[in-house]
Amino acid sequence: MGQVWAGFDERLDRPVAIKFLRQLEVPEDERETAGKRFRREARATARLDHPGVPAVHDLGIHGEDLFLVMQLVPGIVLADHIAEQERLPVREAASIAAQVCSVLVAAHAASLVHRDLKPQNLMITPAGVVKVLDFGVAALLGPAEASRLTVTGRTLGTPAYIAPEQAQGGPVGPAADLYALGCILFEMLGGNPPYEAANAPDMMRRHIDAPIPIITEYRSDVPDDLAHLIYCLLAKDPAERPASAGEVRQLLMPFLDDGDSPGLLAARTDNTLSSTAPHTAPVPVPPQRSPQNLLELRAQARELAENERFVQAAEMLERALRKVPQGGEWITSEIVALRVDLANLLMLAGDFRQAHHAFAALARDLDQSDEEQDLVEECRHQVMACQLEMGESADATGPLSIR
Repeated sequence: MGQVWAGFDERLDRPVAIKFLRQLEVPEDERETAGKRFRREARATARLDHPGVPAVHDLGIHGEDLFLVMQLVPGIVLADHIAEQERLPVREAASIAAQVCSVLVAAHAASLVHRDLKPQNLMITPAGVVKVLDFGVAALLGPAEASRLTVTGRTLGTPAYIAPEQAQGGPVGPAADLYALGCILFEMLGGNPPYEAANAPDMMRRHIDAPIPIITEYRSDVPDDLAHLIYCLLAKDPAERPASAGEVRQLLMPFLDDGDSPGLLAARTDNTLSSTAPHTAPVPVPPQRSPQNLLELRAQARELAENERFVQAAEMLERALRKVPQGGEWITSEIVALRVDLANLLMLAGDFRQAHHAFAALARDLDQSDEEQDLVEECRHQVMACQLEMGESADATGPLSIR
């Protein structure tokens, strides 16, 4: 129903995510109502003050499409994490589910129901914090439209995680989110969702009629109490599921080690985190650029910097440098100039740790030759300046302007 683009807030010089939602997917005679409902719920989402919900900065309309401007979240989607690991450790799965419950407590208290919880809508940041994405998006379609679309397998919600009452086009409340969480827990522990089917209508019929699977039949090391909780979450009747997300969270806590906070995942530095992380987004660039192109690039970065858009300018230079091999033989004057500009832009943006790395790497590469020794010393001074800004000890500092 839409696309997500990485963008920049030009006024505040910060990366953002922009999500476009295609109103054309909604029948023409229902678009006005759907748009009003989407805006109402999006505004409610924006008022959700919870670290597990990406901040909503703005919403509006572009042509025929609604859009949201949101916090850009670095991390890995839970669906990809499950695909890599196949089955998550019990403690990790419980931690992720407990964090989702914490978000649901706040959302349900604000009368917000997600309606489409699934591993693709859960992001795990490098710090191990779970972010629940796409609150408010499901409000684009209501129960009437959901019932109409069920026949084509396009009912609101994802079939593998949809609650029986939702699959039947009935009223959808907080219990539907708990059912989806049960499906996610089952998949984290068992490697697959609780039900499998050849198509969406068959999948929804299985949610409605098929016996509830027992996770211990798929994985023997799951504690009995946790298996019972998952069984209760997957109850066909909403009234037979746990009473609230808060209750589920309390039931999950015994499966965390003593002293654990809900965020358990270690910071990851591989490419799985690079798709949304500032300064590491894998945007394709030509492997080589002519000196003229590099001059134009520096001029564009300088123009952005003059408008105090330091982060955007730094990201543009980093994209250009990403495919340039590192090492002494690649230290041309044009590349050196771009690397100095990038390091200085990172300092101006207040990203002293990244600036520290950039200056240190440049000093190390330049020190392999007898040339540019003055610049080597300047870079070393800037390394110490960054250390001071980060509260670390340093012996000297020195200014280094964009060359």
